[in-house]
Amino acid sequence: MLEPYFEGLATSELRTTRCTACREAQFPPRMTCPHCSARDTGEWIAASGLGRVWSFCTFHKAYLPRPAQQPPYVVAVVELHEGSKLISNIIGAENVEVGMPVKAVFATEPGEHRVVFESVH
Repeated sequence: MLEPYFEGLATSELRTTRCTACREAQFPPRMTCPHCSARDTGEWIAASGLGRVWSFCTFHKAYLPRPAQQPPYVVAVVELHEGSKLISNIIGAENVEVGMPVKAVFATEPGEHRVVFESVH
């Protein structure tokens, strides 16, 4: 169900879904639209990668061993301009705030492609 999302990350494209009935964006994809209750109306779209921090927290404890990110690090809910919300990391920002504009940055690590966000200055 998430194959198009991961295929997009491999080519540095952020993909999300949108309901073809009401045009509302959503992620992760769902069989029933949470906005209009239409069934099987999701389509994959390329997102701009631009958004705002909707919520965040700073972790000061390591939960995973290296090479995973080590503290302190920020985990945020980012609301994309298209309307979808994604959970990811905010990198390179000293002061993260709710409402802060961010943009997607694609990180490639051995065997893994992922998206993180950085502040838009």
